[in-house]
Amino acid sequence: MKLIDSHAHYDDRRFREEFEGGRDAALRLSFDAGVEAVINVATKRKNILTTLELAEKYENVYAAIGYHPNDCQELDENEIECELSFVEETLAHKKVVAIGEIGLDYHYDGTMKERQHYFFEKQIEMALRHDLPVIVHDRDAHGDSLEIVKKYKGVKGVFHSFSGSAEMARELLDLGWYISFGGPVSYKNANSVKRAAASVPLDRILIETDCPYLPPVPHRGKINYSAYMFHTLTALAEAMGYDDETVAKATVENTKRLFGI
Repeated sequence: MKLIDSHAHYDDRRFREEFEGGRDAALRLSFDAGVEAVINVATKRKNILTTLELAEKYENVYAAIGYHPNDCQELDENEIECELSFVEETLAHKKVVAIGEIGLDYHYDGTMKERQHYFFEKQIEMALRHDLPVIVHDRDAHGDSLEIVKKYKGVKGVFHSFSGSAEMARELLDLGWYISFGGPVSYKNANSVKRAAASVPLDRILIETDCPYLPPVPHRGKINYSAYMFHTLTALAEAMGYDDETVAKATVENTKRLFGI
């Protein structure tokens, strides 16, 4: 079986510090295990550059470019438009297949909601101008995330590491969105995630790691990487009521279709 990791962060410092051989070793092991391709996802200027470098180095690594809702809060007011322009300029790179990850994150104290909304909508508008899909981060902001994407009828993309309800998933599906699941679908008490996965049809499902974070059972507590996705696959297939091979094939086809790879 083959899989595509639709959401990874191989530029994260944890690969340098915790994975023997670093990100290159993790990628080689993943490709040897049957991972066909990886979408490496940026969150700010610094790792936009490293993401592009990684995509240039590996034929089967692609880049998603964008400003994460938490990272956009770190900018000074006079940097905002410059950074948005920088994101748009990088979209011309031949290995860029999406804008992301973008979205909303209300998990932490001191959330700058107005700033997050501004960056989210400006980057959706970029996606429409450049005919690119978006990768949406939605943490503790389900209602507002849904309302914003509803405003942009032509936008396409995926809600990654989905943590919303089955009802929200169905609303997104009706709007034409894809839904992606990672390691949490394998967690014992993740009943809401499993119900959401069960509501997604085969032609809209994606699989991911969000590595180095959110490793699946039985690797919780370890640094996550793409080879572990086969454990996630088993849990996802069980939640959906299909065999592993059927779900694997669907996720590969869906990822290629969404990102044009």
